[in-house]
Amino acid sequence: MDVLKPTLGGGGGMLREEFILHATDRMKIMAVYWIAPSSEPDRKHINLRIEQYKKNPTDAEFPDQPAQKINLQADDIGNLISSAKAQSVLKDSGVSDRVIVMKGEAAGEVLSLTKRDIGSIRRLVDSLTDENIQILAQRVNPKIVAKIHSAIKYIAMEKSLNWLSVKIGEDVDEAVFQKWFEENTWIFSKNYVHRVPKRTIGLESRADLVYISVDGFADLVELKKSVLAKPILLPDASHKTFYPSAELSRALAQAMHYLQVIEDHRLQLVELVKIPVLRPMITIVIGRSNDWPEAMRKQLRILNSTLLNIKVLTYDHLLAMGNNILQLYAPEEEIPF
Repeated sequence: MDVLKPTLGGGGGMLREEFILHATDRMKIMAVYWIAPSSEPDRKHINLRIEQYKKNPTDAEFPDQPAQKINLQADDIGNLISSAKAQSVLKDSGVSDRVIVMKGEAAGEVLSLTKRDIGSIRRLVDSLTDENIQILAQRVNPKIVAKIHSAIKYIAMEKSLNWLSVKIGEDVDEAVFQKWFEENTWIFSKNYVHRVPKRTIGLESRADLVYISVDGFADLVELKKSVLAKPILLPDASHKTFYPSAELSRALAQAMHYLQVIEDHRLQLVELVKIPVLRPMITIVIGRSNDWPEAMRKQLRILNSTLLNIKVLTYDHLLAMGNNILQLYAPEEEIPF
């Protein structure tokens, strides 16, 4: 843990120390310690406040005021430290171990179960269908079930998006991204229903990703490298505009070729490969745009408006899309147990 340099603050020149406990692009948790005077001359109070800061993807910095905070006094701090040192189960367990902590009569009942009892319980659990689980969930509290479901989705999506955010800054092959997109169709919002495992679109042509759109027809996604030697749009000083780089030009030519191949083999794709195609949209994901000036953003907008059934996105565009979707699942309050 990095210790920040103490700074004076809090009024009266009280000494204050801050520690960053956890930090991501959208959330930061800090431990703030400070000394407060006591009514007794020879005593002082050491206080701790846990502060959580949140920001939107479009915000450059975290706000000055925390979204949530917990205040602890000297005795509370001691209890917190003692609890961290006293834990015994976790330090002796592996990451794959599963533990249930119970106390009282319930613990005695579980410990008294025989192997035969456990086998019967397992068979009962295995027999539960999704429908039965939903009926059981309704008897608990629908609000709790909904919030748990949303929280689980949020955690999984945030983890996946953080992985993508790191990888697009590395010089990796587009095949590295392909597996991620195969497992994270949600990044394209509600445009696509599911992914088609088959990638053949012609006798000698295979697309990176094939998705079924909400209208029931197939669209294609072509993945290129995120880290390139040059931006996908290069300045043309003589005309005060931008033109596609060699990498983008090759990607556009490939997409145009795919459109022609699909048109030539549409009946075969529908009848033999069982892919419903009809004037598909091809999305090219290539390069970065996080540091683009407004002129480049406008030029890509103009380029996309002139292309027929082809759209160019950068990996930063996908990150922005993912962050927007993530906000829909962000927990607004604690689960009401």
